[in-house]
Amino acid sequence: MAANSADPFGSHPGQLKILIGAAPGVGKTYTMLREAASMKERGVDIAIGYVDVHDRPETARQLEGLEILPRKTIRFHNRVFEEVHLEAIIERSPDIVVIDELAHSNAPGSFFPKRYMDVEYLLDQGISVLTAVNVQHIEGIHEEAEAVTKVRVRELVPESLIKRADEVSVIDVTPETLRQRLRDGSIYPNDKVVQALRNFFRKSNLSGLRELALRMVAEDVDERLQRSYARRKIPGPVGAKEVIMVCVNHYARAVQLIQRGHRMAIRMKADMYVLTIPNTAVHLLSERDRTNLHKLREFAERLEAEWIVEPRNDRKIGTVVKDVAERLNVTQVVIGQPLSRYKWRYLWKDNPVRHLLRNLRYTDLRIVGWRDLPGSTFRVVKSVGGQSDPGLYPRLRGRLTIYIGAAPGVGKTYKMLNDAHDWRGRGWDVVIGLIEAHGRSETVEQIGDLEVVPRKRIELDGRFYEEMDVDAIVRRKPSIVLVDELAHTNLPGCPREKRYQDIEYLLEQGINVVTAVNVQHLESLHDKVEHITGVKVRERIPDWFMKLAREVKLIDVTPETLQHRLVKGRIYARDKIESALDHFFQTANLAALRELALLEVADDVDQRMHRAREEGFGPDMARERILVCVNHRPHSEKLIRRGWRIADRLKAELWVLVVLGNECMTQQDERDLAKIQGLSEQFGAHFITRSAVGQNIGLTIVRTAQELQVSQLVAGQPVKPKGWIARMKKNPLDYVLENAVFVDLHIVASSRTDEHASV
Repeated sequence: MAANSADPFGSHPGQLKILIGAAPGVGKTYTMLREAASMKERGVDIAIGYVDVHDRPETARQLEGLEILPRKTIRFHNRVFEEVHLEAIIERSPDIVVIDELAHSNAPGSFFPKRYMDVEYLLDQGISVLTAVNVQHIEGIHEEAEAVTKVRVRELVPESLIKRADEVSVIDVTPETLRQRLRDGSIYPNDKVVQALRNFFRKSNLSGLRELALRMVAEDVDERLQRSYARRKIPGPVGAKEVIMVCVNHYARAVQLIQRGHRMAIRMKADMYVLTIPNTAVHLLSERDRTNLHKLREFAERLEAEWIVEPRNDRKIGTVVKDVAERLNVTQVVIGQPLSRYKWRYLWKDNPVRHLLRNLRYTDLRIVGWRDLPGSTFRVVKSVGGQSDPGLYPRLRGRLTIYIGAAPGVGKTYKMLNDAHDWRGRGWDVVIGLIEAHGRSETVEQIGDLEVVPRKRIELDGRFYEEMDVDAIVRRKPSIVLVDELAHTNLPGCPREKRYQDIEYLLEQGINVVTAVNVQHLESLHDKVEHITGVKVRERIPDWFMKLAREVKLIDVTPETLQHRLVKGRIYARDKIESALDHFFQTANLAALRELALLEVADDVDQRMHRAREEGFGPDMARERILVCVNHRPHSEKLIRRGWRIADRLKAELWVLVVLGNECMTQQDERDLAKIQGLSEQFGAHFITRSAVGQNIGLTIVRTAQELQVSQLVAGQPVKPKGWIARMKKNPLDYVLENAVFVDLHIVASSRTDEHASV
């Protein structure tokens, strides 16, 4: 039987799809078999080459109705082994064959010593393969896995095979869920459970491996996206991963700058480059300069940074930096402030910092200060007092679980319902508070006999609408309630404006809530999503709400699979398919959003591990302070979002400053200011206003920074001046740059969606 030509995985022979997990029991085999059954229903010729269900009844049930090819029996030292029967598979010649446990060593006497070699052979014969592996078995990552678990990994799959795959996706399961599966006997026999919980299945091990899996797949997504033709449609860097480039020159300060960039890279899980720009080719430099460059290169490479030498060749230094940053998709350029004794040189000559300040596009500029604020040390402060700290919610007696995806159609609702049946089977009282099936038959079927709380009917302008009946759920008081479409605005007349506020209320009543959202609805990612897709997402949820979740689970689906679902009418109605493919569902958009989702969950895992390590140190800790400088215009929202993401990574205290002039504010100005204040408070920031000292905005910013003893200023890229007279005038940022030498100045890049620059 020929494969369905519309199937993105089965349409071309010799394709490889790999499912990656963090540990045994995440559900790789289960997912492969479900996918195999789905493909068979669509008319794809698929067979099972090798699957081991490990006595897991749920997995064994998925084999029903699937063709299972015979295994090869091998006798060795009076023992009988069963391996992949390559000859039988070649003779049967299915379009796709399922082969489990990719990192397996075959018994002596097999055609190949390793199972991944079996897979490579089948691919070369024109047979597509669906397979699975745990992240610790991937060569190159296994060393990091060994550092996490302290367990030596013996079975390895070469990285080249992962890169050969046409699709790679992660099966994401939280440590809490995985440990519960272990206790329930769904992974190992009962006599091995206690030992496993104390050793490999420790929460810290599972969290570390989970983060490795998420970041590994995110990196794979990024590499594929960068190589794709579709990438050209998105200007500037794409994705959430930071790429830092440190620009160095004078030897003594270069070491300090590289160290600063290295600390940033560690905190932000970023790639790092070190760029130096000699005036001429390296071999023409003096011996002393060549020696210094050699020392800097050794130092940079010890810190795992990539060393780049780019001769100036009569170009402006700022132009060289800009060109290299664009070539490498850098997200942050780190450069030192000019020392005061050198500033006179830049009065009539090229000033690289000023050039970058006005010409760098899509890339942030971090200008590192060289002098400490006199007598300043970071104050020991308590929590910010905003909503970003989950410790501020002792009243939330319910437990929150959030399923997150990259786009509509990834299967968040389906997965929630699937898990709900499992929870009910374990004795939990589960009800549906609100599920939006969007006409998807698989989702409707998955509801099955789950109890549904009727919705509340609301009349508005003579028409009736339906919303979730929160009061009815509270009266019913189930153990778990499913609430779909987290990023939803309720109709006028509802007690609360947003659905996340309804969920917060249910949590306060002691009801556990399971909900779902797409990554583009996160407030702090609003500008990046708009930059990638060109779509302004209107329904958004605050990031602090995500931090309330006890568990955040990623539902990972490749762009190819998602587009196939769309074409088959499993996401939108037929009349919307073509438009969706031409706009939001373009391959580059889906890949970039997928990378955002993978890294967002990986960062969540990292922060939870970090908080666990800090437990026992008490609530009072020294914290950096970051000051975001904005005006009251709407484009300032981008600076606040960027400032929050920086502060969140650094565990820093966030302040937002608006400097007001003497002119009277219009009613629109006042509304804009209130909106900026509301967004600041949503991110848990301290919001302050100051009147400009003598109409000098820059002076006011510097004095406020001194008063607050901040370590970093965040501001927007200034408008590029037009004409010689305008270029001679100083921008407030010029004053800050010259006088706030005690702070780092972080300039947020403009993007294709910015109407104006800030400050």
